[in-house]
Amino acid sequence: MYPLRSYLSRIVLLVIVMLVCSFPFFSSSSAAQATRVVLPTNTARASLTPLIPTITLTPSRTLRPSRTATATRTPTITRTPSFTPTPLPTMVIMGTYQTPVNTPVTMIPPAAATPITTGDDIVNIMLLGSDTITAGATARTDVIILLSINRTAQSVSMMHIPRDMFVYVPNDTMEKINTVVSLGNKLYGAGGGIKLMKDTMLYNYGIKIDFYARVDFVTFQAIVSKLGGLDLSVDCAIQDWKLISPEMDYNDPKSWEPYTLNIGRHTLDGYTTLWYVRSRVTSSDLDRGRRQMEVLRAMWRQAKAQGIFAQITNLWPEAQQLVDTDMTLADILGLAPTALSISPENIQRITLVQGTHFDPWYTADTGSFVFLPNAEGWKNAVQNFVLPPSKNRLGGENPTVEVGAQLSVKGYEQVVGDRLSWEGFNVTILPTESMVRRGSTVLFDYTGNSSPNSLKAIMKALRISDASVISKPDPNRTVDFRIEMGPDYGSSCFYGLPPDSQPTPQE
Repeated sequence: MYPLRSYLSRIVLLVIVMLVCSFPFFSSSSAAQATRVVLPTNTARASLTPLIPTITLTPSRTLRPSRTATATRTPTITRTPSFTPTPLPTMVIMGTYQTPVNTPVTMIPPAAATPITTGDDIVNIMLLGSDTITAGATARTDVIILLSINRTAQSVSMMHIPRDMFVYVPNDTMEKINTVVSLGNKLYGAGGGIKLMKDTMLYNYGIKIDFYARVDFVTFQAIVSKLGGLDLSVDCAIQDWKLISPEMDYNDPKSWEPYTLNIGRHTLDGYTTLWYVRSRVTSSDLDRGRRQMEVLRAMWRQAKAQGIFAQITNLWPEAQQLVDTDMTLADILGLAPTALSISPENIQRITLVQGTHFDPWYTADTGSFVFLPNAEGWKNAVQNFVLPPSKNRLGGENPTVEVGAQLSVKGYEQVVGDRLSWEGFNVTILPTESMVRRGSTVLFDYTGNSSPNSLKAIMKALRISDASVISKPDPNRTVDFRIEMGPDYGSSCFYGLPPDSQPTPQE
């Protein structure tokens, strides 16, 4: 049994780094699979011979070396030093490039331009989750979430980077992004993987990463348990195979059963929350990223409500022993005011869409499935990522919405409120006793179509058809939109198992 302080220290780090919202998930492993070794799947490396300069690009700026971790920091799981004081090599990524060790299977894209920002009080944090907890193993980084914290605007942006994104790794070749950390550690030694990942982010997306944070799924479950379970709004029902009990044999098919988490407001235990952020058998890695960001925000909100922030200074030494990060206590304290003052509608997620931001592709060498980025689409996504939410949502409109649900569907109003806050809406929840019984969800538009972007955003987010919209222009209105929930919303989205599916461990 972990002591109270140990649990609280994990919660503190969770909240602070999400804006604390920075808490990563190890989404594709289990205790039974923790020791497996996964090597990069793109092109086998015949050697690591000296490289020959071939490509010359116009220098744009010189990067400062990333912060080097000290030998005193211990990793999350092994409790033994994972970093050495040996200086890491300087990887020049804005200037003359070297020929990759192996010929890339597709053209190397040009370096991304640095996005235009609205100020210099921005902190970018990279959250990583790996598929192994064994020290020294070659692990894939299957969870990558970026946070951009704007302390002036009091806002946060989140963006999930798909693990299959095909990127240029500086001074190496084209690789899946989930292999970069293990590759960097192999080429440059302990700590080289994080530095190489930061350089990869800068080259491919123009995003300078200030800090990183990395934890394991065991710690994640402990945090949820200490929070008393996680209060989570589930906007789309999901069904997948789930262990009947967490301690059962992961590799025995009899240990699994179909499990459905319906639309609604739920309090999840640690294992079920982990299941929710890992599941992708019936959905996709992109949807899994959406759920991970939902859980991050829910954790931030719950930890904030429980007053965890006041214990930051006292609990920081213990947190350092549990979380792999290059943040200092001063860095953490610098983010605490934002974590306390930010409102949910000022936390946005950038949704990446196939066909707009990237396209599926199979490599010519091994036939590996990857995503090739669409340069213009990515440029727009990154620009929105570093801008405060009000600058890139709802076309500049600032709408207000009230949401209510009758007793038979109580909880739907909280789900809808949380969903709309992602879009930038200021939402008021109406008391259940004031709501009339409706057979289906109804959306009242009091703006007289003066806020078309907002109306369209509500309809898309809540999957509402034109037939469910009632226009009632009111120049004296106190709210722009009103939504009255009906039972039909509970069946409007569902990721279900096919009838003939068999239980398989999560990937």
